[in-house]
Amino acid sequence: MRKIDFVGIRTTRFNETVALFRDVLGVKIARETDDAVQFRLADDTILELYGPGDEFHAFFSTGPVVAFRVEDFAIARRAMVEAGIRFIGEIQTVDDVSWQHFFSPDGTILELIGPVPVAP
Repeated sequence: MRKIDFVGIRTTRFNETVALFRDVLGVKIARETDDAVQFRLADDTILELYGPGDEFHAFFSTGPVVAFRVEDFAIARRAMVEAGIRFIGEIQTVDDVSWQHFFSPDGTILELIGPVPVAP
């Protein structure tokens, strides 16, 4: 595992939470829709806030969702599957990065993220 790469927070107090990060803490908005705001922190970690209208992230129900960046997504995911870890939905891929959410042993929703393996 290399670092925490992403933190996603679903909140019923969307505007106030956006204001906390934007206005109080001074984090710049990288992307914004009606129901989601993405901030990019100085170390390139992504912080996303989701309002009640964002149905795509409705499963973010156990608190903040943290993504752990790994060296090789496919190898790490395979090891987790073999260990009995249950994944949520399908693998998502954009550009050269893949990620997928999963349940930790205590039921907390987390995310695995890493580079797509390059074919030999």
